[in-house]
Amino acid sequence: MKKTQYLLLKKQPDGSVRLEAVTQSEWNETLSANRLVSADQRRHFIVDCIEDGNDLDCMYIEVSPQEHRSWNIGNTMRQKNRKRGQDYTFLPIDASIREDLATIQDSLVSDCDLERLATDNVLMDELRKALKAWKPWAEELLDLYISGEKHACTPYLCRKHKLGRSSIQKRKSQFEKFILDFLKK
Repeated sequence: MKKTQYLLLKKQPDGSVRLEAVTQSEWNETLSANRLVSADQRRHFIVDCIEDGNDLDCMYIEVSPQEHRSWNIGNTMRQKNRKRGQDYTFLPIDASIREDLATIQDSLVSDCDLERLATDNVLMDELRKALKAWKPWAEELLDLYISGEKHACTPYLCRKHKLGRSSIQKRKSQFEKFILDFLKK
């Protein structure tokens, strides 16, 4: 069974505006009137449906143009993803695909090189320790470089450490040389 509710923004006697439930006929009148006004004066609505077992509860809600724009972007993406998803069959990872294979998980080839991942983590820990012992600011610079802020971090560091641009550039050069020397070892 489908249950539908309509909520329109109505001006109150005190001048405020709030959502109020309206009847089907009031809703139809509002939509008819909305078609006759210019685009900049139109009212905007969103729909929110909730499935509760076999029941579908829908609410049509009047919102601001900004809220409608935001909702419409998200709703369009959800609809596209739903339509794309209909082209695929989704199976749980522990489902059998052939009699001779236990599960899908058993048949997947892993691109993850666990050994390299472990050695990279050890190397990063050693690098952090060496940087901390070398200069107090070096570990912070490493974090900025890792996050892709190599070029954008200069003004930030100037303000934070109250240093000139050339001092920060000098630190960055020292840091880069230290990293290269560390990796050569």
